[in-house]
Amino acid sequence: MDDGRRRAPASELSGVRPTVPPDVPPSDRRDVDDPVAALSPTARRLVAAARRLLARGGFEALTVEAVAAEAGAYRDAVRYYFGDKATFVTTVVDSLAHDQTVDAFEKTRGLPTGAARVHALVDGDRVLAEDTSSFRDFFTIVPHALRDEELRPRVAALYDWYRDLYVRSLADGVGDEVRARLYEHAHLMSAVVDGLALQKLLDPDRIDLARLFALWERMLRVSLEGLLAR
Repeated sequence: MDDGRRRAPASELSGVRPTVPPDVPPSDRRDVDDPVAALSPTARRLVAAARRLLARGGFEALTVEAVAAEAGAYRDAVRYYFGDKATFVTTVVDSLAHDQTVDAFEKTRGLPTGAARVHALVDGDRVLAEDTSSFRDFFTIVPHALRDEELRPRVAALYDWYRDLYVRSLADGVGDEVRARLYEHAHLMSAVVDGLALQKLLDPDRIDLARLFALWERMLRVSLEGLLAR
C-alpha cells in the first residue's frame, strides 16, 4: 500500500515554499507546501472523485465516505491519505488551478523579464479563467471555506503559494523593495482571474475574456515597466 505521496519530480517547483520579503504584512508570511505535486495515484483518484461529487451534488455531497466510494477506494481512504477533511478539501481546491498555473510559471522561465513574461502569465490566467468547470467547483467550496475556521486559513494559504509563483515568474533576483511591490501586483492578478471567471460563469455569452485579459495585460505592462527596469 502506498502512503499517499510520491517522490516529487526533480524540478524547480518541488517542495517550493514562498519567499516573502520581510516588509510584506505578517498575514502573508505562511510556509506553504505544494499540496498537489507529491500526491500518489490513489490520492489523485480521490481528488478526481471529489470533483465529480461536487459537480453532481455540491459541497454537501463531499463526505469522506462518499468520496471513497466514488473513487472505488476503502472507506477510510481520505483520512489515510490526507489526515482530515480540511486537508483534503484544501488539496481539491489547489487541484483546480494547479496544473495550469505551474505550466504558466514554467513557460516564463526562459523568457526575458518584462513584457514577454507578463504576456505569458496573463495568457495563462486567461486559459485558467476559461476553465469554467474548475471555477464552478471553486466557487462551490468558497462559501463553506469562509465559515469554517479550519478550512478558511488553509485556502487563504494557497493564495500565498500562487502569489509567490506570480512574483517568481515576473522577475529574478530583484531586491526586497521590488519584490514587495510585485506581491502587491500578484494580489491584483489573483483577484482579476477570480473576478473575471465569476463574471464568465454568471454571463457566459457577454463576457469576452480575450478582450478583457488583453486590456489587463496592457494595464499591467504600464504598471510594471518602471518597476521591472530597476
